[in-house]
Amino acid sequence: MLALYFFDFLVSLTTMKAYKYRIYPNAQQAECLRQHFGCVRFVYNWALALKDRSYKETGKGLSKREIQDRFVHTLKKEKTWLTDVNSQSLLAALGNLHTAFTNFFAGRAKFPNVKRKSSGWQSFQCPQHVRVNFDQGVIDLPKIPGIKARFHRRFDLEQAKIKTVTIKRSPAGHYFASVLVATDATTPKPSVIESDKTLGIDLGLEHYLIDSEGNKTPNPRVLRTSQDRLSIEQKKLARLHKGGKNRQKQRQLVAKKHAQIANQRHDFLHKLTYQLVYKKHATSYAVEDLHIKGMIKNHALAKSIQDASWGIFLTFLSYKCIDAGKNVLKIGRFEPSSKTCNHCNHRMETMPLRVRVWDCPACGTQGICRDTNAARNIRDIGLADALGKSVCVKSSHTTSSVSAGVVSKGTELLAQYGSQEAPTRTAQAV
Repeated sequence: MLALYFFDFLVSLTTMKAYKYRIYPNAQQAECLRQHFGCVRFVYNWALALKDRSYKETGKGLSKREIQDRFVHTLKKEKTWLTDVNSQSLLAALGNLHTAFTNFFAGRAKFPNVKRKSSGWQSFQCPQHVRVNFDQGVIDLPKIPGIKARFHRRFDLEQAKIKTVTIKRSPAGHYFASVLVATDATTPKPSVIESDKTLGIDLGLEHYLIDSEGNKTPNPRVLRTSQDRLSIEQKKLARLHKGGKNRQKQRQLVAKKHAQIANQRHDFLHKLTYQLVYKKHATSYAVEDLHIKGMIKNHALAKSIQDASWGIFLTFLSYKCIDAGKNVLKIGRFEPSSKTCNHCNHRMETMPLRVRVWDCPACGTQGICRDTNAARNIRDIGLADALGKSVCVKSSHTTSSVSAGVVSKGTELLAQYGSQEAPTRTAQAV
């Protein structure tokens, strides 16, 4: 009961949600945005050089407060053109640098790099004084009012509080506004995990998705299908001299082609995850914790794996399941899902990737589809953990409380339950 009360307290807390919109500034507004990009980039690089120089001279770094004081009392007086842009955006750049160093010392990221004008994406943040007008279709930024926007999704302006707005410009020259809002809307409680409503998902390259029911989704191979046109534009770019205006125009054409490919890929992934979450009978989805960074070291498959974007698929599936009150059960990345027979649990010692259909030497089952077999094993392993047979949850004959997203600890549970004989007990996901 205490766990359930604690969960009710968690879902009642403020929920943060981001809405990304395409904005269309006019010529004057675009010039102001470029000025903000340049000033924010300059302040970030100045603070980075200041911290680096201080560490080399004294052996100690500068705190966030010390850098802010030098920025306000020294730099802004020397560089009077910094007053032409939003001062809070400049302070936000200093905060981003502080976060970058925090992640670096914690081992989560590399040493912060210098921001360059030619790096592609440009951005700045507006922490306050931003107004969104859905009726007029505009966003008002500090010193840049009335920017036209396309609001394909809306939020309640009375209940939601705008925390910060991030303005970005893509390499293709497109502008976006990411609005982060805080609402008091409660997140739906995850549904009960049941064996007959759990779907195992195996991701692949020949077929993008194979579920435990035998359904297969073709792989669109967006990059492969657009490779010919992209190669032509890249060859044109390579023949132009650096520094010329024609090269700059061609770079933007190549960037627009990459943006088109990314949009096609995201459109496919959004439609696929929406179909899974809102059109399927399943309330729980078992997936593998894929080590994608290690998988792309195989140079023969690296391009196809990156084109598939399995990580983005898992991200889309996770947040859609949270919004719909469904569960995502993750199993360990080293579980032998494709090499274990789903009928008798016999494990093959070796199985090359070229083998897609195989016969089990133990039970005599013939024509086992490697991908469908893997999806069913993923489902069984995820169910075995979620229903109380892992170190995370104690076994009980009553309804037990488990966490969605638990990781499997072994395959001995498969031998206990079998592939089709899942326990009939249910568990409440929290």
